[in-house]
Amino acid sequence: MTRRYSLSLLLAAFILTGCGGGSSGSSLSASGSGSGSSSGASATNIAALTVGPGPAGTNGGTFNIPYASVTICQPGTSTCATINDLLVDTGSSGVRILASAVAAAGLTLPDMTDPNDSSNTIGECLPFVDGYTWGPLATATIQIGGETASSTSINIIDDNGTYNPSVPTACTTLTTNTSLNSITAFNANGVLGIGVFAQDCGSGCSDCVMDGGCTSQNDVYYSCNATSNTCTSTPIALTLQVGNPVIAFATDNNGVILDLPAIASSGATSVSGSLIFGIDTQSNNSLGSATVLTTDFSGFFTSTFNGQALGSSFIDSGSNALFFADSSLTPCGSSAPESEFYCPASTQSLSTVNQGHDAGGVPIGVTSTVSFQIANLNAISGSEFAIDDVGGTAASSSGTDTLSDDFDFGLPFFYGRRVFTAVEGAAAGGNTGPFFAY
Repeated sequence: MTRRYSLSLLLAAFILTGCGGGSSGSSLSASGSGSGSSSGASATNIAALTVGPGPAGTNGGTFNIPYASVTICQPGTSTCATINDLLVDTGSSGVRILASAVAAAGLTLPDMTDPNDSSNTIGECLPFVDGYTWGPLATATIQIGGETASSTSINIIDDNGTYNPSVPTACTTLTTNTSLNSITAFNANGVLGIGVFAQDCGSGCSDCVMDGGCTSQNDVYYSCNATSNTCTSTPIALTLQVGNPVIAFATDNNGVILDLPAIASSGATSVSGSLIFGIDTQSNNSLGSATVLTTDFSGFFTSTFNGQALGSSFIDSGSNALFFADSSLTPCGSSAPESEFYCPASTQSLSTVNQGHDAGGVPIGVTSTVSFQIANLNAISGSEFAIDDVGGTAASSSGTDTLSDDFDFGLPFFYGRRVFTAVEGAAAGGNTGPFFAY
């Protein structure tokens, strides 16, 4: 039994517009466009996507974690290195890499200087369902497949204690007070956040000074002084925030597709698929007849399950199960992590109905019925790292922010589908992001 993994960003009331979104067995029935071929176009917009044990494999690994490789370059130079095994996450925005992985690659990426105080650097505390990350910002050129994002802000996760000062208390109290600053916490060398938002915080963190002042309750960025070992919440311009790298590509910059094959009900040791950039920009990324679910300002749509309309639902490749509340399903144990997964005596066939939102959260558009199955996780071999019928309890946090009223469509939803994620404000296939489609 492995632990719950849900790399889903927690959304506070101040981050409702232009901010990071919801990020973390038997076949799901494929609706919409189904799984299509990624052939017929230049490979410049395709990167390899794999599901397997990952870099933490020697320690057991965690199932249903999709990985890709990213090449990081020091801006303005030809000094580059490829970082393998970054978790591909449609539930967050921005590139985050463990400091130890950057060091092992032989790269030096200076901490970003605070543009308002040259004696300080910019640090970031990002709250997720499972805990928080902490570390400095840096600037790098990012190459994924044949696509390039030049001089983009990234977050260096301080797993080796090289960033001074230490994490502020205001950061640790936002969520479960659990640091995710380690390879064993991430089961990855970092995160490739390619969700529906352009930045990981957006206008909430650029305008917080005018909204009553910047605090840990409305801002994820800090101005930090190493000498005094202090950090203070600070506004940061959209252009300097950790951003979705896709929007910085010269082309194919309106969204992504995750394309994974269907797998057997018993699971698979590993799975290979494609991460495809752009929507309706080349012959291999046509939206076609896919079902489009527009999202509100928070990246949510409605999923109606067991007669309950769950208005904070989202599609998140950074979650390793389908997370939803169903008291009729037997948990795998009495304490975490076992209690966070379902282990019914026999495989259960279930369904839910999805519908998009307008910007304000009102359900609109077509409805889509998604059928799925939930198997007994304890009956699946521990050597299977790709499982499409695993479910768990709805996500929540003991901190000030909570994910509730939600259905988290984690990686099991992606098997046998082409799943589209369109970035906010971008035109894609006759629609305008943010939206998910499948």
